[in-house]
Amino acid sequence: MARRRTRTSASKARSTDNGLDWSGDDGISHWGGGERRPCRICRKPAFLVDDDGRPCHKVCAETEARTTAAAAASIPA
Repeated sequence: MARRRTRTSASKARSTDNGLDWSGDDGISHWGGGERRPCRICRKPAFLVDDDGRPCHKVCAETEARTTAAAAASIPA
């Protein structure tokens, strides 16, 4: 069974013009350890995990972030 790495604030995804940067300082901060588990968004098997350690595809996380940002921008203050 694969060991889970402890996440720190330094491993949080950074938003870039091209999407989320999941590279991390060690290059594997979003790697789920080789075990495919259902993505929290689309439910298809994913090797990656989000900032909270939940299985998630990078594309699904980027789509969710764009949708959330668009909804927040459309809500009047």
